[in-house]
Amino acid sequence: MRKAEFGFTLIEILIIVALIAIIAGLSYPSLKGTVRRAALNRSQDAVFSALEYARIKAMETGNDWVVIFSPSDSSYTVFSDNGITSPGPDGVLFTDDDIITPSYRNNGTLDGSAIGETSTQRKYWLDKGVYYGSSPDVDKLACSNQSGTPPSDGISFDNNRARFNLWGILRGNDGAVYLTEGKNTRAVSVRAATGRIKACLWRGTIWQ
Repeated sequence: MRKAEFGFTLIEILIIVALIAIIAGLSYPSLKGTVRRAALNRSQDAVFSALEYARIKAMETGNDWVVIFSPSDSSYTVFSDNGITSPGPDGVLFTDDDIITPSYRNNGTLDGSAIGETSTQRKYWLDKGVYYGSSPDVDKLACSNQSGTPPSDGISFDNNRARFNLWGILRGNDGAVYLTEGKNTRAVSVRAATGRIKACLWRGTIWQ
């Protein structure tokens, strides 16, 4: 009796390869969209955490903590606006004998001459493919569903910075950061009067 032969012909292999390529091509847009949404989610979480951190540190230290948003390079910087220009006689920063320059303290600016401020500076970037802004269909203010549209640079905080004081509330007006990867938009907003930080997702007609 003749022994059965197993294997694939070249044509069968080519057909299998073609089918795999077709399936991969069909699934690629969906996979790409999933990756972009995940990057957007991570960026929103990171911005939320930075704002919450600044708020908590402001209440802990008694001086302003600031988050500056930079649309030009999709970054944000967190620092203590403490105005400390010298560690004082003991040579150690953040002790009672630190020397503070009043004009630097709580001015909302990262002063290069204030070593107490530059030592706390931390700069972060949004995930690749995510930038400040919103999709064209967003027609309500972040997280509140009030009428209005996001600013062109995606940041509505005064001077593109969120400043928390020792009571944990925001100096200036309510503000928000809008984040997008082109198709989807998320936002993080802060109420000035309470300092409450909220994250939300644009659902096409409302924020949730």
